Amino acid sequence: MKDMSFDAFFSQGIEQAKHKYWSLLGNLCLFGLFIIVAAITVIGILVIPALIAGWIHFILASARGQDARFGSSLSAGFADGMWWKSLFLVIVLTVGLMIGFMLLLIPGIYLSVVWYYAMYLLVDKKMDIFETLQTSRKLVHGQGFWKIFGILLVINIVNSVLGAIPIVGLVTLFLIPFIMMIYVTMYENAISGDADDEAPALEAELIP
Repeated sequence: MKDMSFDAFFSQGIEQAKHKYWSLLGNLCLFGLFIIVAAITVIGILVIPALIAGWIHFILASARGQDARFGSSLSAGFADGMWWKSLFLVIVLTVGLMIGFMLLLIPGIYLSVVWYYAMYLLVDKKMDIFETLQTSRKLVHGQGFWKIFGILLVINIVNSVLGAIPIVGLVTLFLIPFIMMIYVTMYENAISGDADDEAPALEAELIP
């Protein structure tokens, strides 16, 4: 992977979002609407991870200049067992983070950072559930734990500050496309050099 400076992740992610801003915002609203509707019922809650997987499929396709459409990305969240895999991964992540935060604050924070790419790897690389956790940890440490921690911390602080201000908090909705492209830039940098035809080689290298 290429060594990128802290500010390069922000500048590159923002630049990516500028070229696809309205498409990202429009599809974000569509996925958000589906998630809100799904959250109304207990059964609907079970499909929310698949909708998140579909959104990740969409932003990755957008960043790579591929054919990014709402319908195909929504389908990708449910195809080939992605529905139950994404649900299981969210359950594992939730339980793991809860245990981490219950034991001590530091383990919880550590896991929330090193597992950050898990859902991306599930959608993009079709890895097994626990392989995504192991590979995500190795990728984060390969980039530099404190660098990734710092980026996530800055974004969360900005969101929290803006969200706490009445009316101004609505601005955060319009910032999400930029934030998501920053996250995608982080992920793409982590797996850089891994072309589609080289995916098995990456997995063999990262997973003992």
